[in-house]
Amino acid sequence: MHVPFRHRITSLVTALLAFGVSTGIAAAQQSEINNSLSEIEQFVATTLGQIGVIVFLVGAALWFVSGRNASRTQWGWRALWGGAGMIVLSVSYNVFVTLFENLAPGMIVPPFF
Repeated sequence: MHVPFRHRITSLVTALLAFGVSTGIAAAQQSEINNSLSEIEQFVATTLGQIGVIVFLVGAALWFVSGRNASRTQWGWRALWGGAGMIVLSVSYNVFVTLFENLAPGMIVPPFF
């Protein structure tokens, strides 16, 4: 079956246009996904730090008011160090993300046309 030349050119232009549009849509979706993931990451890091401060303060209070109760002293000590660990983890994570945030700026695929 012989297809005329002008139909082949029309088909080729249509295919290239469809590819360009789909690439542009994929790049826009990738940008939205990156923005959503960035917001989720920021929320988790902030929440981790805030919960760490709360656990640290509750543990310190429990440890200081435990008196002669060994169980409360032990749980207060564990919560104190657990909260401190969460704070250190949150701060370290935020520093790591800030330092390496723009390491690969060309990762989002630009539109085809």
